[in-house]
Amino acid sequence: MTLWNRQGSRVRRGALLVIPCGRALLYAEPIYLQAVRSPMPELRVVVLALQDRLAYVPTFEAVLTDLFGGGVSSVSPTEPARAASAAAAPQLAADPNSLIAEAAKDLADYQRLTAEGRLGEAGQKLEELKRTIDKLNAR
Repeated sequence: MTLWNRQGSRVRRGALLVIPCGRALLYAEPIYLQAVRSPMPELRVVVLALQDRLAYVPTFEAVLTDLFGGGVSSVSPTEPARAASAAAAPQLAADPNSLIAEAAKDLADYQRLTAEGRLGEAGQKLEELKRTIDKLNAR
């Protein structure tokens, strides 16, 4: 970031989101680069941290894949394990790529609704994002 913050550009850190994920917290923060002569910053990297794991790549979908796609999480859900049921099976059987796409959509919807001032609906989208991340974490 020090190298980015030189000669005509400035690093801008986005809002840090703290999302409960099982018994852990998932931290998400976008990092932007803004040219001195440009009013619009450019997303350069998205940082996610979950317990002892850290991932940072240019897009939210890619960082989710990097953090959750490579292996099984060490974080277990807060709910006690239940017997396999028809309701629980689809959650575990879901493709990680579709869950990542769903999480990216939930985050985009959350940001849009927050910007529009529709905070009640934004809160619902954040809850959906938490559930999707919990599904990813269960894998």
